[in-house]
Amino acid sequence: MLGRWGNTNLWHNGLIPISQNDLVGREFAEVVADARPFTDEVASALFFTSESFSRAYAALVSELSGIAARAGITADGIDCLVYPKKYRKLAVDGRVNQFYSVSKTGFQVEDGRLRTVGFRAGGKEYSIDADIVIVAAGAFGSPKVLREIILASGNSPAGLGTGFIDHPMGFVGKVRFSRETSGLIRQFSAYDKGAYVSRNAVRLRSDCGRYTCCAFFRPAMTMDNRLTIYKYKSLLGASSGLARLRNACSWKLFHPDILAEIVSHLFGLIIPSRIFNILFIAEQKRGANRVYYDGEQLRVDWSISAEELGVYRSLLEKLKGLLSGVAEEVNLVTDIDDDWLWSAAHHSCTVGLGSGSEALVDRDLKLKYLDNVFVCDGSIIQEHSYANTGLAIGQLAFRLARRVLDVQAN
Repeated sequence: MLGRWGNTNLWHNGLIPISQNDLVGREFAEVVADARPFTDEVASALFFTSESFSRAYAALVSELSGIAARAGITADGIDCLVYPKKYRKLAVDGRVNQFYSVSKTGFQVEDGRLRTVGFRAGGKEYSIDADIVIVAAGAFGSPKVLREIILASGNSPAGLGTGFIDHPMGFVGKVRFSRETSGLIRQFSAYDKGAYVSRNAVRLRSDCGRYTCCAFFRPAMTMDNRLTIYKYKSLLGASSGLARLRNACSWKLFHPDILAEIVSHLFGLIIPSRIFNILFIAEQKRGANRVYYDGEQLRVDWSISAEELGVYRSLLEKLKGLLSGVAEEVNLVTDIDDDWLWSAAHHSCTVGLGSGSEALVDRDLKLKYLDNVFVCDGSIIQEHSYANTGLAIGQLAFRLARRVLDVQAN
């Protein structure tokens, strides 16, 4: 295993499947369906160990749908994001030889196969004969690795890195529920099941049927709906070390909603408030966004299209209408621009998949130019509605491992 380019780390353990019904592309939908039998095995590897994840997830969706119906917030359905309480840092099996901080990589191709991988690590030069090569450097890193491999094969990497998608996300408003309803919403917001916690969202399906977004409700203290506070909250949560310490030196830290979020995060307390933040998670489709490298420097061209913004605004209008019928007060911005939304860091779709001319990997995740090179990470996730991609990447990895083992056995 070589460590050089990657951003495919599972940086939190939230588990949620990509719904096949939300996928527009037929070929990727078939791949997702084919990987579904590995769901429980993957969830167990990601520390959901108390029972079958598939059964627990189905029961959760049913139970939370009932709670949402009693609260009057069903919209286009309910979904659940599951967090196991006990987990640890993932580690590579000790039987795997690992090389990190590698440089000067080179690939030798012969007769349609990648024969040799060369690199430098720890001051030494290595040349390893390749049997099977699996590229897993993430949506940012895999295009760089694949470019080198494709060029070594004598082919063009045209289109590589194009189609980049992420989840635009942002806090878009506040809502105050009645005393009777707020208890149900708190339970809906964070449902403690002992071994795990489920954070639950209202699904929002666009009229065109191509986009599925969602909204989470997080306890808050005020109805103040300021973008500057939301951006500060995101900045504080995304930073670490000295950067987090510097960001904490701001008067915004003492805003009641920020303090409530800190207390909730540090101590796992559910704040007994009737006011909730609205966290909107949006879907993108494959388009002109791309990642590429200028020498060794990564470049990311990512934006939200006018069409996407139009879809998001209409869905927020739908959500506002839904909430206005059951809540005491709604302070929701529906006419958002891209300043309200930022990256959820579920980087995906920089390597085309399928049988079309623009695709670089087939439905078995094999690079079309070489018989023994495969890709398995966020780069080959072609659509993801609003779902965290960790579980899906694991499902595809287990599916690929089974295929490789079957080929080796024959």
